Amino acid sequence: MRISFKHISVLLLTVVASFYSCGKKEDKQQTQTKKIPIVTIQRATVSKMVSAIDITGTIQANTVTEVKSPADGIIETLYARENQYVEKDKLIAVINPTDRVSLISSSIQKVESLEHKLQSIDKNSGAYQEILTELTKAKSDLEYAKNMYQTIPVICPMSGLVTKRWIDKGSQVSAKETMLIITDMNTLVIKAEVNEKYFEAIKQGKKLTVILNAYPNDTLSGIISIVYPQVEASTRSVKFDIKILDFKKTLLPGMMASIRISVSTIENALSVPEYAVLFSPDNKNFVFTIDKDSIAHKQIVEIGITSGKNLQINSGLNSNDVIVVSGQEMLKDSVKVKIVEQPKSKKK
Repeated sequence: MRISFKHISVLLLTVVASFYSCGKKEDKQQTQTKKIPIVTIQRATVSKMVSAIDITGTIQANTVTEVKSPADGIIETLYARENQYVEKDKLIAVINPTDRVSLISSSIQKVESLEHKLQSIDKNSGAYQEILTELTKAKSDLEYAKNMYQTIPVICPMSGLVTKRWIDKGSQVSAKETMLIITDMNTLVIKAEVNEKYFEAIKQGKKLTVILNAYPNDTLSGIISIVYPQVEASTRSVKFDIKILDFKKTLLPGMMASIRISVSTIENALSVPEYAVLFSPDNKNFVFTIDKDSIAHKQIVEIGITSGKNLQINSGLNSNDVIVVSGQEMLKDSVKVKIVEQPKSKKK
């Protein structure tokens, strides 16, 4: 039996087409398998949520006084220095007034000049007696100046710690110039402020958690001691003081504090992890829920407060709804997904 070349060609083409068709179907099936999104899931839960804000404050004293010079002059004696405790009504400095210094200096120069002249004149001459008389009067004037123009004492106005000093013994000072700052360390508080929209969260007597930059490993407890009855027009903020409770370590004016203030509490709030919530181009928040057939559905949600890493869901979800918490970025509505278990945290 003879087979023509034409028949052979047709047979070969049929076989090749068959193999090509089978290979294409396999590739298509593999591609479809590869395109199934892999996600991790979690259930929406109901729990107590507390929303808080973090602010900073500075330790300052409520009782501080500036000690000013009562007159122009020179510091003759100084009894107070930085980090020194001073007591009310005690002498802390003595000022030699400029007028007294000038008059006494002039009188001393005159006495010294006459004494020098007296040494160069014959004691038996009439000029000697004249200069001697003049010298006696000059010395009398000097004593009068010393007694008539007294030094000026500076009395401590309050008990406290000297926290700043601008003068030293021998310094020239002007009237009303600040010489020292005295701080009552018993009145140290944290000065802080918040935007007026959080006014209801800063009630007097409320306890707060505080951490000082100087003591980062210590968590302190503070209580709002006063809320000032005014909103700053320029910043729209309300100022308040926090008294630190039961802290034995040294506190200094100027130390910075980090403060956490709870601003909202909801007892039975439906929540999901914040990273599960996406934001659409039309300004809507949404999540992907998973049904029993492993199909993902885009679900618009309305969010409420934030607590840590969780967001409150006001509408759009029910308790125990299964949501996607990983792999949702590339999902589309109504696609089948492959679910993998979330890795369990290792116990220490």
